[in-house]
Amino acid sequence: MRMSRRPLTPLMALLSIIVLISGCSKAGLEYIPAGGTYTMQDAQSAAAVASLDSVRDVMTADASALRTDRLTDLRSNGDEASALADMLTVDFPSEIAAVPLRIEAATVDGTSVWLVIEAWGDEGEVLTHRRLWVIDKTTLEVIGSSSYR
Repeated sequence: MRMSRRPLTPLMALLSIIVLISGCSKAGLEYIPAGGTYTMQDAQSAAAVASLDSVRDVMTADASALRTDRLTDLRSNGDEASALADMLTVDFPSEIAAVPLRIEAATVDGTSVWLVIEAWGDEGEVLTHRRLWVIDKTTLEVIGSSSYR
């Protein structure tokens, strides 16, 4: 049976490119520069179930190096993201076995914030837990945090 070939329409070509790009992106930090509007409970619920696929099999001993790599990647997303990366580098000890999974510019309960979801683990184990940091976008002060085991 012979299949006929039809030329790609511009929309089909664009969709094909998007699928290829999204399917080929390296697993790592998910950066969302213009995210959603949440209640604190919604943000906490999202953090509690965030995917750990990008840190599967990462041991706590290797977390610091991966954290540094991801914060370096974050800096490539503009001045605001770079300022957040600097804050996370200075204010959060590098020896902590935690790796950013997702960083989203969002609104929580009416406040413009950064939602930082990270994976962490117990010493000598893989990163299996999640933590949420809610950071005021203007002041870069932590205004909320939650941990999930």
